[in-house]
Amino acid sequence: MIKFLHVIAIGALVSSAVYAYSIKYETTLATEHLQKLRSKTQRERDAIQVLKAEWQFLNRPDRIQTLADRHLDLQAFQATQVVKPSEIPNRGPKVDAIGRKLEDLGLGLPTETPRSTRTSATTPGAMP
Repeated sequence: MIKFLHVIAIGALVSSAVYAYSIKYETTLATEHLQKLRSKTQRERDAIQVLKAEWQFLNRPDRIQTLADRHLDLQAFQATQVVKPSEIPNRGPKVDAIGRKLEDLGLGLPTETPRSTRTSATTPGAMP
């Protein structure tokens, strides 16, 4: 019986040592993973800072103006280019060009565009 208790005690001691080693191993792996994530985060932050610096360089107003002068044929703004909404002409009626040509050839029924005021809103064949 004492041998059995000794075997159980030694087994418990060995299993606790294995359990402690597994915890240490998992902790070491988690620490390495955390260090990798921190270094990756720092690399990404550095890349973002580089991109921000490039954007600030490319977004300078004097550089954009120089490129616009060189590559675009822009003209100075004139006050006559501004139009009041009341000065804008109304759109003309929408014309069905194909329907008009068919009417001229005698192949279609006369149509009026926009919709004629003579047509009723009822469905065809309905009694008034």
